[in-house]
Amino acid sequence: MTEETVLTRDELAYINRLVNRAGPDTGAPRTGFRIDGGPQPNELLVRLASQTELSLQAKFPDFTMSFPLQLKEDEFHNLDLQLAPPLIYEEHGSVTRAWRLQLEEPLALLTSDGSESSLSVQELSSHGLLVNAGKHRKPPKHFHLCLALPDDAPLEIEASRVREMKGGLAAYEVEFAKEQDAERIRAFLYQQHQRLHPELQPELPVDLV
Repeated sequence: MTEETVLTRDELAYINRLVNRAGPDTGAPRTGFRIDGGPQPNELLVRLASQTELSLQAKFPDFTMSFPLQLKEDEFHNLDLQLAPPLIYEEHGSVTRAWRLQLEEPLALLTSDGSESSLSVQELSSHGLLVNAGKHRKPPKHFHLCLALPDDAPLEIEASRVREMKGGLAAYEVEFAKEQDAERIRAFLYQQHQRLHPELQPELPVDLV
């Protein structure tokens, strides 16, 4: 049986500082950990990173955070393990699903020229949207529009409808043209999750993020 590793609050607070120190839109390299386990362990890590996706898991009673990891090797064969903003999942009994942020103010989806479309986002997750098309409009099967996060530049999204509901609402699965855009969404969700659930990381003041 595999033993589960549980992060302490000090360790999680340190990870929070690393992730939030350099956002994906700054152009600066992410801060991470320098690894020096010796030639053989380092070689094993490099092989693992080349064949699979690495992540760091932080588990709470109702949530799980999965921090994507990227291994970088310099010309001296030093290894740096870099953290990206996490995927956040919520637990409902035996069901695990992506955490969805209910927006206090809907976000308008923009056309390529920056004008507002007839669609607005009411809920946001790392790979999905709950969109309102209006009570008398049928939500489209697909759309390619721009989402402007608060205090951030718009990012392009490609969305496909997965479920239609009453009142002009529909759930969409989202694809991003760039991994950097997916990271921007995850960083925004991570900040909002910290704001809404400060009890999970009391050592990290909300104003740091």
